[in-house]
Amino acid sequence: MPVDVPKHLTSENQGRVVALDPGVRNFLTLFSENSFGWIGSGDIGKIQRLCYYLDDLISRLTLAKSKTKQRMKKAANRLRSKIRNLVDELHHKAALFLVKNFDVILLPTFEVSQMTTKSSRKLRSKSVRQMLNWAHYRFELFLKHKAAEYNKIVLDVCEAYTSKTVSWTGEILNNLGGKKVINR
Repeated sequence: MPVDVPKHLTSENQGRVVALDPGVRNFLTLFSENSFGWIGSGDIGKIQRLCYYLDDLISRLTLAKSKTKQRMKKAANRLRSKIRNLVDELHHKAALFLVKNFDVILLPTFEVSQMTTKSSRKLRSKSVRQMLNWAHYRFELFLKHKAAEYNKIVLDVCEAYTSKTVSWTGEILNNLGGKKVINR
């Protein structure tokens, strides 16, 4: 039986636009007409520590006896749930912030699966794992659901040159590397 989700039609800010840039160090970087900021800055550290602990637990699990093995499997499942819950919490808070403060959300197509295929990637395994842990596609689906609920617009746009373009001149920097900030 389908359930109707109530739509919130009122909004204080009409016509506000925000552009998002998904990443690994910062889950999202956002740019609007008069502000910019980061969502999930530094949060990957806690998730990464939990993943390393999970790896250690799994490697110890192979050497354990049956009773201990059962407890370790339960602990591993609890860790996986904790990681998933942390990521979901960030997704939900970010989506709610975006739909409450902006009317049009420009979200680039972020093809994580293509970036992480082993044959063609230029990323280290640590970066790949962090990118997969952020679950950008799951966030995209949730954001579109929330935007429909709040009567907002999410547009899928091309992400080409978002980081390499200098915003005040339009110049493209090919040697950007891993810089966080572009200096004038």
